[in-house]
Amino acid sequence: MVLENVERHYEDGEAPRTAAILGRAEIGAAAIVITLVDVVVFFPIAFLPGQTGRFLAEFGIVVTIATLTSLAVSFTITPALAGNWSLLSSWKAPRFIVAFGLGFERLRTFYSARILPAAMRFAIPIVIGAALLTAGAVALIPLGVVGFDFIPAVDIGQIFATVTFPTGTPLTTTDAAVRKITNAYLQLPDVQQVISTTGTAQAGFGGGINIGSTGQLRILLNPDHKETTDEDARKMSGIAHRLVPDGKVVAVPATGTRGGNAQPIDVTVATTRGEPDAYAQEVFQALSDTPGASNVNSSAEQLAPQYNIEFNRDRARVLDVNIGLAAQAVRAAFGGTLATQFDTVNGTKYVQVLYPQSYAESEANLRNISIRASNGNVIHLSDIAKLVSAPSQVLITRNNRETVIHIGANVAPGYAISNVQKDFQNRVKALHLPNIVIISTGAGGTQANLVQTVNGLGTSLILSFSLVYLLMVALYNAYRAPLVIMFAVPVAAVGALGALAITGQTLNLFSLIGVVMLVGLVSKNGILLVDFAELKVAAGMAKFEAMTAAARERFRPIVMTTASMICGMMPLALALDPGSAAKRSLGTVVIGGLTSSLILTLVVVPIMFVWIAPGPPKEPVPEKAEERLPSRPALASELR
Repeated sequence: MVLENVERHYEDGEAPRTAAILGRAEIGAAAIVITLVDVVVFFPIAFLPGQTGRFLAEFGIVVTIATLTSLAVSFTITPALAGNWSLLSSWKAPRFIVAFGLGFERLRTFYSARILPAAMRFAIPIVIGAALLTAGAVALIPLGVVGFDFIPAVDIGQIFATVTFPTGTPLTTTDAAVRKITNAYLQLPDVQQVISTTGTAQAGFGGGINIGSTGQLRILLNPDHKETTDEDARKMSGIAHRLVPDGKVVAVPATGTRGGNAQPIDVTVATTRGEPDAYAQEVFQALSDTPGASNVNSSAEQLAPQYNIEFNRDRARVLDVNIGLAAQAVRAAFGGTLATQFDTVNGTKYVQVLYPQSYAESEANLRNISIRASNGNVIHLSDIAKLVSAPSQVLITRNNRETVIHIGANVAPGYAISNVQKDFQNRVKALHLPNIVIISTGAGGTQANLVQTVNGLGTSLILSFSLVYLLMVALYNAYRAPLVIMFAVPVAAVGALGALAITGQTLNLFSLIGVVMLVGLVSKNGILLVDFAELKVAAGMAKFEAMTAAARERFRPIVMTTASMICGMMPLALALDPGSAAKRSLGTVVIGGLTSSLILTLVVVPIMFVWIAPGPPKEPVPEKAEERLPSRPALASELR
């Protein structure tokens, strides 16, 4: 902006050094205001709490320091180089550049001489139209057209497939199934490598599970895989179900920026009394029926077979059986018992007696355990006891000393996690679960981080808007001119939210940063217009003429700075580089917001300036004759 203003003075016929000095001095106040606006917008971001603050602390500090450094350079090095070097150059621009400059000049004249006067004639319809567009853009959020997410899903080419058999399945059976699935996956054209484990699996909500009936495969896709990770995951689930019909296979695409098999939707079910198993099944079904939820999984789907042995003491007394010895016999059969021990030169050896694994797999064998009565007779366990099936959870997770069951799901392509969560909550309310059931989100999961991000950046947005206005009130020593400038901020929502809706993206950590950035970026246009118009009004020019002059003189720096920012954000919005898709929404928001703000600010801010800003100073009131002091006679030296 400083360089453009210096160039304008040089084009008006001033000497290079004079143009450099006057150009910098004229726009100095506006440059300081724009820089400090960026500082009060970005610096508070560095102090956001929680996961959001850890992501953005360096961002806020770096932008703040870079902005202040840029101000120092533009006040010293830029005018010095312009007055002593660039303006002294005799270089002649090529024809296409000259033609572009002439075309831009015609556009500037058309705007200041035709569009702006027409906008003033139809001021009320234009302001109403801008307000309706802004309200319609904001309404996209509650309507669900633009949803919320923490971090957009990124196709990093990894899939986690968990194989689960009924608890008690031998490890050899699980291992054979995992090997069969691995060989089938390696035949797929998109698969580069498969890493498999048997008897253990990584839980999506953290930690690991060690059990023989579970296995897990980590599939790495080729960097140039033709199908998306979600499509490959669905195909792999179908293949595994055909190969292993007795087991359950859940293929989860690792779509987070850090990989892993943590699912974006993580719901915990707990109860204040009793166990949450029965209610968890209802919640699991509700999430499965929710549109947009895929690969629904539960930590309590597979229960371990367990039997409670209830002794009949009356029958035991009749058969002369000691209950303690009977319980010891059962424990020895399935848990083993230490029969004896002996010392050797290599240390103590222990002899443990227990049933073979094949014998322990049948309920009938459990009933036929032999027990010797006190009178020497041999009876069976079923003679004095009843077996009651009581399956138990393989994995017990606790939160705040309460047993919880995790129910997780992925978000299907084309859905926002906030919309899926809202639909799921409505389905849970329709279940009319008792008050003892507690349903919440997993600690440290995507949903919890999303709430923290929206609250933190929402607060930062409100704080930035307020600080920007208060800063300009302090710098301009007025409240109406800063109010006019702030009208450039809401209209940016038209392009920002509209661009997200058109491209099918969400409001997430990065796009919300773009929204906060827009507060500082779009304020620049209003500051450039109002600052120049205020100078003209202070010199006695009428408000409309002053704004017309400001619109003509500031049109070039406004378009130039906005276009450069849009071009700078274009690679980010296109996400051409691998791994850049997560930050795509940042570029989309900034480009859309700057575009709509550029178009609407050039007509809305001038209208509001004519309506709200103070007019030129009134003429001084002439003094009354009797109050005037008598003037002294002129001296002879003064007359000469």
